[in-house]
Amino acid sequence: MSAGIEEAERPGTRLVARVLLDSALPQLDHLFDYAIPLELQDSLRVGHRVRVPFRSKDRKSFGYVIEFVDRSEFGGELSPIADVVSPVPLLTPEVWRLARAVADRAGGSAGDILRLGIPQRMVRVEKQHLALGAADTTATAEAAEASEPTDASEAAASAAAATPVVSSVVFSTVADGSTDIAAELIEGARLALTASHGPERLHTGEWVGGWAAQMARIAIGVFVQGRSAICVVPDYRDLDQLRDALAALGHEAVVRVDSRQSNGERYSGFLRALDHEPRIIIGNRSAVYAPAYALGAILMWDDGDPVLAEPLAPYVHSRDAALVRAEQAGAGLFFAAHSRSAEVQRLTDIGYVRAQQNPPRRTRVLHADAAMTPDVFAGRVPEIAARTIREALTQGPVLVQVATPGYAPISVCHDCGELARCNACAGPIGFRSAQRAACRWCGINAATWHCTVCDGRHLAERGMGSERTVEQFERQFAGTRVLLSDGEHARERVDARPALVVATRGAEPLAAGGYRAVVLLDAERLLSRESLRSAEDCMRWWENAAALAAPDGHCLIASGGGPAVRAFVTGRTEEWLHSELRDRHELRYPPAVRVASVTGGPHEVNRALDTLDGLPGVDHLGPTLMPAGGAAKTPAGLVRAIVRFDYGRGGDVASRLRGALVADAAGATSRTKARAPGRARPEALRLRFDDRGVFEG
Repeated sequence: MSAGIEEAERPGTRLVARVLLDSALPQLDHLFDYAIPLELQDSLRVGHRVRVPFRSKDRKSFGYVIEFVDRSEFGGELSPIADVVSPVPLLTPEVWRLARAVADRAGGSAGDILRLGIPQRMVRVEKQHLALGAADTTATAEAAEASEPTDASEAAASAAAATPVVSSVVFSTVADGSTDIAAELIEGARLALTASHGPERLHTGEWVGGWAAQMARIAIGVFVQGRSAICVVPDYRDLDQLRDALAALGHEAVVRVDSRQSNGERYSGFLRALDHEPRIIIGNRSAVYAPAYALGAILMWDDGDPVLAEPLAPYVHSRDAALVRAEQAGAGLFFAAHSRSAEVQRLTDIGYVRAQQNPPRRTRVLHADAAMTPDVFAGRVPEIAARTIREALTQGPVLVQVATPGYAPISVCHDCGELARCNACAGPIGFRSAQRAACRWCGINAATWHCTVCDGRHLAERGMGSERTVEQFERQFAGTRVLLSDGEHARERVDARPALVVATRGAEPLAAGGYRAVVLLDAERLLSRESLRSAEDCMRWWENAAALAAPDGHCLIASGGGPAVRAFVTGRTEEWLHSELRDRHELRYPPAVRVASVTGGPHEVNRALDTLDGLPGVDHLGPTLMPAGGAAKTPAGLVRAIVRFDYGRGGDVASRLRGALVADAAGATSRTKARAPGRARPEALRLRFDDRGVFEG
């Protein structure tokens, strides 16, 4: 704690506390002044969660103490803080600055960010943590008093003993350049690494992705220098691999931030992260907001994975939050992936992030041109792919990546061939199993479906999902063990015995020793998705799958063509990504520019767009009418505009659109339209900055 904060918190000097209310209302996203009652003068601290009266003495709201000031600009009598909810200051100044900056960048509320980073309080867990801390403090003091050093050499030894200690295993394994990377990160370096393909066996016998072992070594390299490291990964499978790698390297005492944890586990980890000692913190997207003492580096794996895009307002991507936090804290920033995202590529192009110079080790990739090998088995696998599978199965497991889960992703009318749409929401109908068709948007069973064109009543399957592929492979490769891994049948690992593993993209299990061959199906279907990022996503899915092959294994892409496929086969992915970025610059598509979607009633959206008039480097597409219904159950009559703006104008755009949002939420637009105020109105204004799916069909 700095001297300035200590002085501000000295008893008797604090007259007014400034509090951020824990409210979802955007018009309340500012600090409110409260008087500090005498009984709290000595105990109240910055970061305490408190209860305060709001609008009336009997109505209490929760909030956080942000700062203390000598006087308030409010002319009336200040209401006093009612009580302190927790004796532990849960909000650190660093996390508050991050939440405020990130919310302002995204046109959102700081309270929404804090709800992502601060878990629900568990009183029993908190009492245990405080009791343990008190016991440790007493033991440390007694030990120090009993062994007080008598000369300079003993004093130096005592100071060295305070340095974080990990198992000696660490020092025998951190010798591959990870120590140098850790040292650079502590100095504030911003690095981008393309990870080598292939799994790595830990000395414990466990297999993990090579990226996990390297990230663990770098994190420990930061930790042994007395600094904290935050590691952010997309999902629990990545998290488990990173945890195993850290444990094998002698560091089991990690702080884990995981949505799969119980409330008690999550709060316990959060309290440990608050301690004034270095930690290695690992977790999913919200881990970037975890408190961290003496933060040395933020490490992020596979930032292009859409799972790292926050689905809750204000929808801030973990990568963007990490960029802000590293800048504020002077910490290092490390992006690693098998296929670099367009955003990180842009950062390397402008020199903000330094890219890896040495080429990574990469699995050999082959292309089976379907036009040259027309023979197929059951319409699913080209002859060369089937031969590759049979040969590789004699040595070990084989991975086959498919596009979609379920039985058949789409269906058509059996009589006229028209694409089958749900009669309730107009969503596409697919087969979840051989006999069960349902809407892929709303989930309604299609037993009573009828065609709107010919009034037909029978559906025909089109395409192959993971389950139908397994069914055909069991016939085609009779006697072979066929395993399925998708969203409903998740597998984290498979052994080294021969097996044909069918997995959807992103659900591929790790194989002991690596797969003997990796076969990629459905390239045309994936590349034809109506998305600005279809090729970029394909490159990431394919590279991640190829990285699961054994060092002497290979990858076969069974179909498809075009620049993305050629780049993947030849390994010139960075060259392709440069070309992709050039095209987006010409079209003013992200990440060449930033975007914000503005949604609401026509009057509300036009009123918000009017606030941007005169800003250079800013334009907008629309407003256009949004289709009603669909997966999001959009009400009728709403419109959306897409605002595009240069990075240098981000602050102005966010501030002006945020002002329009606050005015709308406070009821200014409602009074104009003679409607009741409130955010529950279907036509209420909604903002979303940097939405990766804003140009998707």
